[in-house]
Amino acid sequence: MHWIVDQYKEKTIEDKTIAEKFNNYKFADYKETVIDLIKRITTVSVKTVEIINEMKKTTT
Repeated sequence: MHWIVDQYKEKTIEDKTIAEKFNNYKFADYKETVIDLIKRITTVSVKTVEIINEMKKTTT
């Protein structure tokens, strides 16, 4: 999950000219998207573990 937050976090642009003209990214604008993505990844992870556990039960 850390990689998701890392991809969406605000980053400092060192070039002042670029920062002045193009630095309009705000994490708050994507907060709900990130939360939804984390929820979906968590759901897939939990379901995957459930499937694996079920497969183990049927093979033993």
